[in-house]
Amino acid sequence: MPCTAIVDALSWHAAMGFMVSKISIRKIMVAVDGSAASDKAAVYAMHLAKMENAELVFTHVIEDIKMGGVIGARAKYGDIKLVEGYNRARKESALQWINPLVEKAKNENVKAANEILYDTGKSVTGVIVEQAKKNDIDLVVVGTRGRSKFKRLLVGSVASGVSNHAHCPVLVVR
Repeated sequence: MPCTAIVDALSWHAAMGFMVSKISIRKIMVAVDGSAASDKAAVYAMHLAKMENAELVFTHVIEDIKMGGVIGARAKYGDIKLVEGYNRARKESALQWINPLVEKAKNENVKAANEILYDTGKSVTGVIVEQAKKNDIDLVVVGTRGRSKFKRLLVGSVASGVSNHAHCPVLVVR
């Protein structure tokens, strides 16, 4: 059963004489980071996936180690075991809050999986956009903390970057 908002939009476009093509949402990616904003985005993504009978992929990107910190300095000088251990700990930490989301989706009869990706110097936005294209994602859902335009300009925004660069539609949840 299609999402009501999508059906209403299609009906309106058809009534106005616009050419309407069938929208097919088979695969949804929701970017999660453990924040309240991403949890809210996950709820919307689960709802849409259930209504569209779409596959849902919970995606988390582990940020690249910054060279300014102790771990980054050790990485710069080749301490690979420390970096691997640090990344393994961050992955295990992320799985503690991603796995319950996947289970909740599965309990609602939504085909769901998780993927943990590593930012290897691009950006979180770049990793999400690339992964969405590579996996033929039909819709990306992201949460936003609702920062002002000025703060987004200064610190950037994953939601803004994904919505500007993704090959597919992006739903930004406030």
